[in-house]
Amino acid sequence: MSVALLTLVLAVAAVAVPVSAQAVTQSYHLNIPRQQLDGALKDLAQQTGLQIARFSDTPGGSALVGPVSGEMTVGEALTSLLVKSGLTYKMVNDRTIAVVAPGPEPGASAQSSAADQASPATSDDGKAKEGKKTSSVGFRVAQVDQGQTSSPSSVEKQDAQASKKKPLQLEEVVVTGSRLPQTSTQEPQPTQVYTAEQIAQSGRQSVADFLNTLPQVSVASTESGYQTADGATTVRLHGLPVGTTLVLINGRRAEVNGVAAAVGDHNVLNLGNIPLGAVDRIEVVPSGSSAIYGSDAIAGVINIIFKSHFDGLEFNAGGGAASATKDWHGDLAWGKTWSAGSLTLIATFQDQSELSGTERPLTANADHRPLGGADGRSALSCNPGNVFTLDGSPLPGGPSGNASSFAAVLPAATGNPAQTGFQGNYGQRNTCSRTSTTSIIPEEHQASLLVTGNYQLTPGLELFTDLLFSRTRQLTNSFAPGLLGQPGFAQFTVSASNPYNPFGETVGVGVALAGLGLQGQDIVTNYFRPVVGIRGNIFGSNDWKWEVAGWMSEDRDRLATTNNVNGAAAQAALNSTSPATALNPFVAGPAGPAPLLQSLVSEQTQDYRGKSIATNGFVRGPLGSLPSGPLEVVVGGEFERQELFSSANTFTNANFHRNSYAMFAEMRIPIFGDTRSTSGNTLAATLADRYDHYADFGGRSSPQFGLEYRPVESLLLRGTYGKSFKAPSLLDLFRAELQFPNIVLDPMRGNQQTLITETVAGNPGLQPETGQSHTWGLVYSSAGINGLQLSVTQWQVDESNSIQFFFSQTLVPNETLFPGAVIRGPTGAIVQVNDAPYNFGKLSVQGIDFQIDYRYESRAGEWSPSLAATDTTRYSAALLPGAPVTDRLSMANDDGNWAPRWKGTARLGWKLGAYAASIAGRYVGGYQDYGSTREIGKFWLFDLNLRYGFGQELAHFSPRLSKAYVEFGGLNILDRRPQYSNFDFGFPGYDAAQADIRGRFLYLRAGVKL
Repeated sequence: MSVALLTLVLAVAAVAVPVSAQAVTQSYHLNIPRQQLDGALKDLAQQTGLQIARFSDTPGGSALVGPVSGEMTVGEALTSLLVKSGLTYKMVNDRTIAVVAPGPEPGASAQSSAADQASPATSDDGKAKEGKKTSSVGFRVAQVDQGQTSSPSSVEKQDAQASKKKPLQLEEVVVTGSRLPQTSTQEPQPTQVYTAEQIAQSGRQSVADFLNTLPQVSVASTESGYQTADGATTVRLHGLPVGTTLVLINGRRAEVNGVAAAVGDHNVLNLGNIPLGAVDRIEVVPSGSSAIYGSDAIAGVINIIFKSHFDGLEFNAGGGAASATKDWHGDLAWGKTWSAGSLTLIATFQDQSELSGTERPLTANADHRPLGGADGRSALSCNPGNVFTLDGSPLPGGPSGNASSFAAVLPAATGNPAQTGFQGNYGQRNTCSRTSTTSIIPEEHQASLLVTGNYQLTPGLELFTDLLFSRTRQLTNSFAPGLLGQPGFAQFTVSASNPYNPFGETVGVGVALAGLGLQGQDIVTNYFRPVVGIRGNIFGSNDWKWEVAGWMSEDRDRLATTNNVNGAAAQAALNSTSPATALNPFVAGPAGPAPLLQSLVSEQTQDYRGKSIATNGFVRGPLGSLPSGPLEVVVGGEFERQELFSSANTFTNANFHRNSYAMFAEMRIPIFGDTRSTSGNTLAATLADRYDHYADFGGRSSPQFGLEYRPVESLLLRGTYGKSFKAPSLLDLFRAELQFPNIVLDPMRGNQQTLITETVAGNPGLQPETGQSHTWGLVYSSAGINGLQLSVTQWQVDESNSIQFFFSQTLVPNETLFPGAVIRGPTGAIVQVNDAPYNFGKLSVQGIDFQIDYRYESRAGEWSPSLAATDTTRYSAALLPGAPVTDRLSMANDDGNWAPRWKGTARLGWKLGAYAASIAGRYVGGYQDYGSTREIGKFWLFDLNLRYGFGQELAHFSPRLSKAYVEFGGLNILDRRPQYSNFDFGFPGYDAAQADIRGRFLYLRAGVKL
């Protein structure tokens, strides 16, 4: 193990920090429940991004205060919280506020005096102000004069009096990019935080749908059956492969979804199991983070954080619809906060109807030739069906001179063709669009319950827990069960002795079994995730904190596939000599009576389970104090047991597990300047390392290094470099062996056809995929234009040792690259090829992320335009043996490893009193279509959200209804229909990873908090 943490000790003179009143005069949207003063100050720090401190020897920390909610300044909020405590507040610097006992000089704080005149405002929604960085509260020690006022002269004396100052507990936010307390605009890792208000304004109904709108998510993951065979949704940052973006829940790892791993070979958490109504915020770190969180973080981390510390009763409900599909959802939240703890319960419900392929032109008709595509209609199993000879000879009974070997059954064909004659078109084939009956969006029902709570055992010791249970049922239709067959593919034949066979010889048929309904996939998932932990201070100190937690994350999936054709029974019915038990595939409609047809199909049920049992712990605090600030460190460890179970068939049957443990450390080193503030001329470094050891492949170290340099108050320059990895999946390592005969061409023997035994199995010798990433960029907050912030981040991710599955004909010409894959006998002839996952291939992706936010106050309301975009400047891949490096930038590929050059969002928000509105445009740049030179993309989709907090109008008559609201909105309001695309070889007709097949979706929501 190599945990390299360097300690730099530099003695530098501190600089004076200018004071700004902007911090307390800026307006925020606040929601602080009734609780102890210390907790309320934590919430205020979270929701504003400021550092708010109370001296440990200042009384009143346990006093009950609040609630405080609505659109107000920090000064107004503090005045309301402190009104009964006898305390006041002082400005330390432009980002730090101290809560203190009143000083000896009356009226010393100009900000406090102004705030005393203000009264709290009310809010229409009570949620965090959009765009503010919110996160879990941490602690940090600084030196502040208890009697200090906000006047410039007193601030200038701050450093001169440092030796006489008392320690002050500062509330800071901890963001996903680090385990150390720092705000998302201070840390070296770029981090975006999306609040519950922003998520609600997006109009999205699921976690995956919201993430798909982000510019950093270059390739979307949806519930469409065209993308997954298992109903799972995930997220992929910057177009990197499935499974290279780590998803956390409340900062903790979750299990690999059992059905996704076994059926789709996707080593991911299914985001569909996480109810959006329980989500407080989502934090996105779009760069490698294995040094902090371990495996699967090559592309970055998504941290989904649940709501907690709720006080009161809240109900929200709504629904929406697009043409031929609809959705409704509701959530009920109750919470109670008291002096020693809190308890929150949130129940959510959601129902989504199916959108069938028949309802959209691109999927209703698979003949895409008029759009520049291919005719994707199939002749394998249609109704009416097709009939053909087995050897290509003319089909008996054809018109004179017609030597065709096949014929299409006429739509009007009925009766017994052996008696009435075959009613068909010789030389013609019936074709059908199998996409027409496929579920583009599956029917889905979900119910969940989230319970969170905490209890103070002592002032320095706290128990905490969160438990999530969700039950999701997803139903997907495909196409009618059929007897597959066409010329050259005679899977099913009709015996000459079949009483309905008019040809006098055995013939092949292809026909859908009408009257049975569609084949379907019914997945029921029970997801359970309990977490229990304890945290506190070390030796009663507020400087050092510790935490230990244990959790389990488990999904139990039952997949039932309906109307599966029993091939042996169907063939027996085709060969039957009795009219009562024989099938008649030579007519349109049902090929037999309902009881006979039902006897030919069955329901197959498989069980899957993914499970993770884990525990971790850490200690955090300052090792010492340098002239430029505290030397902060966090050290900890983690243990995890992963389990995967499936009982499906020989190929996917699994009951695997493995154990792993990790040790990690992180240090923030202040180099010069006063790094405790956001004043200029400061430099700090962050070092992190994590060592993970897996029982199957051994250990892996993941170091990371970051720098934060602030030359002036308004500008932050930052950069990172780190290594990351992705552990092989349990299925890739231990998949059960399956053997069957096959034929390959052997280049060492003149491409001679060779009969081999092909073996498909896992590869216990797999090593992790590895990656390295770097970022550098800037964050600029204009001093001259109040409310303007700009961030630019250049990023690059290089992935090596990709885990890929190669078929035999790929392995044979490259056997030197894959030792043991090709086995030759004594004569040199190939006798066996081992098809398995292998480490091979590289990806290199780089680009620039842009973010501009601006807020402007006017008499007409608050305006908040913003622009976010990702410019992917390179995407190269070397994934096939013997093939050159290929350019995947703006070149769509069915393996999913590509990215359009541009993806972005432009948004304009507006608020005035009880009214709010936003309009957002989502842009996808041009790209080359899958397997084609055609360029598609270059389109905008526009979303609209309108909100009216009518409860403010009712507050005088019924204060309990003061937070009632109604909201109306639309997604893709201009109803931009998808372009034709060769995605998935043209089968669906549109690009499910970029386009919106649903079309215009309008929704209405309402709610109230009591």
